[in-house]
Amino acid sequence: MTVPPVVLDRRTRVLQRGGVVRVLGGDPVTLVTPSPAVAALLGAGTIPTDTPAGAALARALTDRGMAHPDVRGPVDARDLGAVAVVVPVHDDADGVAALVDTLGADIARGLRVVVVDDGSAVPLAMPSVPSAPSIAPGPVRVVRHGDSRGPAAARNTGTAVAISGGAEVVVYLDADVIPRPGWLGPLLTHLDDPRVAAVAPRIVAADPGRFWVRGYETARSALDMGTEPARVRPRTRVAYVPSAALAVRPDRLPTVPGGGGEGPFDERLRVAEDVDLCWRTDDAGGLIRYEPASLVAHRHRTTVGPLLGRRAFYGRGAAPLADRHGAHVAPAVAAPWSLAVALGFWSATPVGVLVATAAAGRAWHRTRALTGDDRAAAELVARGAGASIRQLPEAVLRPYWPLTAVVLAATARSRSRLARGLRRRVVVAAAAEGLWHWWSAREPGRLPVDEPAGHVVLHRLDDLAYGVGVWRSAWDARSTRALRPELRR
Repeated sequence: MTVPPVVLDRRTRVLQRGGVVRVLGGDPVTLVTPSPAVAALLGAGTIPTDTPAGAALARALTDRGMAHPDVRGPVDARDLGAVAVVVPVHDDADGVAALVDTLGADIARGLRVVVVDDGSAVPLAMPSVPSAPSIAPGPVRVVRHGDSRGPAAARNTGTAVAISGGAEVVVYLDADVIPRPGWLGPLLTHLDDPRVAAVAPRIVAADPGRFWVRGYETARSALDMGTEPARVRPRTRVAYVPSAALAVRPDRLPTVPGGGGEGPFDERLRVAEDVDLCWRTDDAGGLIRYEPASLVAHRHRTTVGPLLGRRAFYGRGAAPLADRHGAHVAPAVAAPWSLAVALGFWSATPVGVLVATAAAGRAWHRTRALTGDDRAAAELVARGAGASIRQLPEAVLRPYWPLTAVVLAATARSRSRLARGLRRRVVVAAAAEGLWHWWSAREPGRLPVDEPAGHVVLHRLDDLAYGVGVWRSAWDARSTRALRPELRR
């Protein structure tokens, strides 16, 4: 097995002081001091793995999210006899047909496809492979649930069928996705690492647009985890990956606790079953990676109603996740110093600015003592302060918007300076955070793909819909765990 070289994450910094080399980065941020012999491998930004020292350094950095395997390169032409695609579907025969047709070349290399018809109103027929007519129907199999049992159960059924047929790698693809050329090789290269349990491609728009819903979904789909690779962990930049497109080694995934069905997914969950799988896998010591070099296109929603309905549906996973994973679901997480910076910034008062400056200065002083580098400390503090400044309006306008609405309604007729200032700040925060959400969606070196006005409006509606789902889940569970913020040290 050839181990790919690794590339330092763009946020990782190599610090040198007094002849000592240290590496600062990762998510959460970590400081690593390699031995002098190994430190010499850091000079070029790409770490070769063809020596024991290089392999050890690469492992230490990739496990911490400070570097990522470079899986770009020649097309992977391996035999796919040990790989199976599982497609859960409910009433989308056309989507299955299009997907199977797209997989024709991979099927010719040995890929098998298991379609699980999860109680469709019209039973799904065996799809053909028009792009590869010489292929016998054997590699494509349809399994049916008489009644709809949900996507988790459908994927579990498909997994069992795939494993019984000799599959070592299972790739979950929803019926509304279409893989792009070269999509599978980078995923399999990641899974060659015996510690990697799962890897997800980047999910992009099948029909990209610039305006209104199509533009918003192209720029900020809930399924798109961005342009940069990552180790997937709770409370990090990529906290989970969606199962709409996910490659796994089933033998490396944890079992479901509490009788949640046979297979990797918890069949008691009708939403957020993929988030639960990611977090259980991480808790069990398995690695999950996100690889944007692999692309899968998704048929995004193109009208407001379905878009907001889906976002509310996603929000309903909050309480079940909080019951299983506790504070991982906290809608707002901050350290005391960063919270002070955010409150001081949004107060827009001399006292608030003074408090924010003092908190940031103290954080810089303590970070500098740990890193020994003025610039690196300033960069870390600036990053943390910026995240907290953005998170405050996100929290006020997304999970906590019902409380914000109550406060605004209670002060609507008040002419006091405090009430008017509060209303003004909420409006400014709603616009400013929306514009940041639009601007930060741009690809590296390029402007955002959609226009700002519609994006900001849809982003605010998106937040309202998601918040409705979170509060409904809390009500159904009779629990506030999904609404509790966390203050970190």
